[in-house]
Amino acid sequence: MKAKYRSVIFDLDGTLADTEPLVIGCMLETINAHGHLVDETLLLKYIGPPLPVMLDNMLGLTAAQAQPIYLDYLRRYEETYMPRTRPLTGAESLLDALVEADVPLAVVTNKREDAGRKTVELLGWTERFKTIIGADTASDPKPHPAPLWHALDILNGQPQTAAMIGDTESDMGAGRNAGFAGVIGIVGVRDAEFLISQGATDVADGLPGVQRLLFEG
Repeated sequence: MKAKYRSVIFDLDGTLADTEPLVIGCMLETINAHGHLVDETLLLKYIGPPLPVMLDNMLGLTAAQAQPIYLDYLRRYEETYMPRTRPLTGAESLLDALVEADVPLAVVTNKREDAGRKTVELLGWTERFKTIIGADTASDPKPHPAPLWHALDILNGQPQTAAMIGDTESDMGAGRNAGFAGVIGIVGVRDAEFLISQGATDVADGLPGVQRLLFEG
């Protein structure tokens, strides 16, 4: 099979790694422990940006108010939740196909870079990605284009021949804002219509569908 794009960038949580239940569970546990009564329905409306931004958007918390919650979340996630991380169905096959086709790959996540690297290492994927970009790596996190452009510089890629794969408006917006040729949304947290409204050029129900969109024939 021939790849349609010369560079491919992936989101991590809910895109390659089956971490959505872990992230949501840890966020709810932490936010509620700090005295803010939030349920899953409310949380899902705001998920996508880094947690401090979510806390501002969702609860109106200042950066100073959000920081201890964020640090507690990072501690709880790394100690209790991260070790339970597993790949999503189709992730291994898709990454194998792209590596075999000599397509350079990167992860751009709204996790901190160190947390993103630990997750990728836990899944045994370190050698598959040329770089891992976190919310603290570039000047701004997704949906700003800066982390995607930073990743492309490392991949020696160009937006007009690159694809961004993700599952939230932050991913779609980043791909759109960076001028990527392909912006593929995975339906789940957000529905197809919403992902397209946020910049998706294509949508898929899962990674096997993404694989069909990334290869010709």
